Amino acid sequence: MKYMQLILALGTCALLAAGSTAFAQENNDGYLLEITKVGVKIGHDMKFNEDVKAYHQCLVEREYEGAWSAWSNVGGKGREYHFVSTMDNWAELDSVNEAVRACWSEHHDSLTSHARSVETYYARHMADWSGDAEGYSVVRLHQFRVKDGRAFRETVGTIAGTLKEAEYPQMGNWYNVMGNDSTEPDYFVVVPYNNFAAMDDSTSPYEALVEAAGEARAEELWEQFGNSLRDDSEYFTALLRREDDLSYSGED
Repeated sequence: MKYMQLILALGTCALLAAGSTAFAQENNDGYLLEITKVGVKIGHDMKFNEDVKAYHQCLVEREYEGAWSAWSNVGGKGREYHFVSTMDNWAELDSVNEAVRACWSEHHDSLTSHARSVETYYARHMADWSGDAEGYSVVRLHQFRVKDGRAFRETVGTIAGTLKEAEYPQMGNWYNVMGNDSTEPDYFVVVPYNNFAAMDDSTSPYEALVEAAGEARAEELWEQFGNSLRDDSEYFTALLRREDDLSYSGED
């Protein structure tokens, strides 16, 4: 079991509302992400970091073998951390780890005192659309709300296939959000960068699509893509940096 124990301990309820109308059937081929976003109160950031590290040390001492990565927002409203772990299947949520239970009991008061909001959601990896980047420290998170799921999947599948054939270096990792509600994204793509400087030299997917398929075809696909999205807040994005000190590997 990954980061779920801390999520439960924080007193959150996983946001598994009615399934999205944009994706009626779940693809069970890819791994699952478990993502918890923790908004930290103003002035509490340093103390929150210290207490998370203390919680990690407790887990190490009890030989807990789970792992997760931590990411923080660059820009936006207030400080927000994304704690991300992977699961092979839903069955992993059935287990409860005794090391986590003991460490949470010890660090409960300090950790919860810093949080102004906590949200948990799950997403399925979509390998056919995704690249294979590794070792990156910065990501751009692009999130989409979809009104026509079939058109969206067909169009993104075509675009992704074209960019893969062209060996586009900034292929992101695509995910389908599981059990989201009407205010949350249906899909998101995580575009990796080795560092912030790499963003200055990157080529946009539209530019790469024009080069690979021609301007007329690129414009057609981009229009189809836009038409498949909802008209209200159909797209939103975030820039995140990896926080190595708050990530956990079981060897800290």
